[in-house]
Amino acid sequence: MKLLVKKLANTNIGILLRNTLKFKSIGMKLFENDYPTCVSDAFLWRTDNGYKTKFKYSDILNLFYKIKNSWVEFHFYSKNNELLKIEKVNNLGLSNELEISSKYLNNLEDYGTFYIYHFSENSNDLSNKDIISNRCYLGYSQNNNLHSFVHGNTLGKFTSIYTNKTFLTDIVKTSLFQNHTYTIQKYFNDFDKNELFFTNPTSKNIKFKIDGKEYKLKPNYSLLVETKTPIISIKSNCLHLRPTIFSYKEKYLDVHHS
Repeated sequence: MKLLVKKLANTNIGILLRNTLKFKSIGMKLFENDYPTCVSDAFLWRTDNGYKTKFKYSDILNLFYKIKNSWVEFHFYSKNNELLKIEKVNNLGLSNELEISSKYLNNLEDYGTFYIYHFSENSNDLSNKDIISNRCYLGYSQNNNLHSFVHGNTLGKFTSIYTNKTFLTDIVKTSLFQNHTYTIQKYFNDFDKNELFFTNPTSKNIKFKIDGKEYKLKPNYSLLVETKTPIISIKSNCLHLRPTIFSYKEKYLDVHHS
């Protein structure tokens, strides 16, 4: 009986109920598959307001498993979850770089999310329990100034390393109610302004509140919220809704995760 209860408590419905009742809540949960898996963060790209985004990544399959001839795919989405572009990159080096400008995205000046997936057909050295995640570093440059770098912040989607691609989500867990509060450990009073970048890494609608104002994010949508509040608390129905932060002070820009 105990084993059955434990098994039910760790199903998607069981986790949802636990998070709603705040009983041994689970913010993130990985998954059990019968194939080696690649996980991607929901990375932020920006080409608005003079921004360029630089993305640095490694050939993880070669670096850690000595698997040659692997490749990556980038999937770019708008802030409203519209697929903008898929780019396949072969001939990887151990260290690689991609610059995302408005020209790269057909002169689009906006923001959104992108994902990186590693694939190989020669993965005999991988077990079905292997999970790789390229957390990577992103650099943000406004008006051609120096980049401010930050690594990935939100686990978003996953798929098989083999090419039978089914893209799945919901690593981050939710609640039925806005009963989870996250306070960012930073005092924002000394900055001219701050922007909080939120992305919804789930298949559910996420609702959250900042300074008494309500926001709603549809599945895989993203949103930039400007605030001047010195202490920021986020009340939501998502247990890992932690934004990427852009803080401005005169010509100074600091980008970091929360």
